Amino acid sequence: MDTLTPQPALDVLLLAGEGESSYKVYHQHKAFLHLQGKTIVSHVLESLHRVPSVRSIYLIGQKDSLRRTLAEDGVPLDAPKPVHLLQQRENLYQNIWHAFLATLPEPVPEAELETSPYADRAVLIVPCDAPLITPHEVEYFIRKSDLTRYDHILGLTPESCLKPFYPEGGRPGIRMAYLHLKEGNFRINNLHLVRPVRIGNRRYIQEMYQYRYQRNIRNVIPFALKLLLRDRYHGYRLYLGLVLSLLAARWHCPRLEACFRNWVPKAALERWVSQGLATRFFGLTVPFPGAALDIDNEEDFRALEARFEEWRGRIRQMEQAHPLPPPATTPGPAVTPAL
Repeated sequence: MDTLTPQPALDVLLLAGEGESSYKVYHQHKAFLHLQGKTIVSHVLESLHRVPSVRSIYLIGQKDSLRRTLAEDGVPLDAPKPVHLLQQRENLYQNIWHAFLATLPEPVPEAELETSPYADRAVLIVPCDAPLITPHEVEYFIRKSDLTRYDHILGLTPESCLKPFYPEGGRPGIRMAYLHLKEGNFRINNLHLVRPVRIGNRRYIQEMYQYRYQRNIRNVIPFALKLLLRDRYHGYRLYLGLVLSLLAARWHCPRLEACFRNWVPKAALERWVSQGLATRFFGLTVPFPGAALDIDNEEDFRALEARFEEWRGRIRQMEQAHPLPPPATTPGPAVTPAL
């Protein structure tokens, strides 16, 4: 493991909540699936324990089930990082917001947060269903994130980093759906470094979560249409480019896909999302696949079971090709974006 000096420590919100919009695999919550002798949530926790820039972990879900599961897996709650179990709330937004409030060293009325010393406090949000996530990948993402310029940074994994994990030669694999941008195809890898107080339209987060599955065109179109209507059609070209390139990829029409994705430059999409969320948003390209290789269905899980150790070896090779950058300096004060 890398032994570089850690940058300012962050609290992690590890999302393991169960709800109506949560996908289940084999009729159970993905966090509790067993892989290589322990549950998936334990695999993720063990990786987070080894991230130098992580201070503590707030695990949100069904507290009793999580406590019992971690005890059975032999994962401690007090070392090497403290793990705080929080009972899940009504939905994803409530889970994130109340977990963020739990990280504050003192109670602050919500109406006073924007003028409090914690207005610029950042947290790292991590999914519970990506057992191949590694300490190197998370630390790389944190060190590359520029909190002097952005308040919401989302990890993007390029298609080239995920192709080695496709089905091949009759062997199972995981084939992803992508955001088709002018610069290339990217998978949202579900790592978020966020200043929650600095997101003006926090309520949109719940809608984004409900339409988050990129493989299902029925999920992408309704959410994109809502964004389109909200900004009075200013982003119609981006909307059409995203949807049409996704359809072209689904129909195996590479020329049409290449044509339509030219309508969606990454910087223009970032500006559109920034305006919709009333924040400073950025998509950070990360050359590792672990956080993106999440489990959406039984087929994905069977592929992980069959090739888990082999894929961990491939990821280690990728990490050798992309060493950690130097630790970032302490973030300066945020500047409210002019939207």
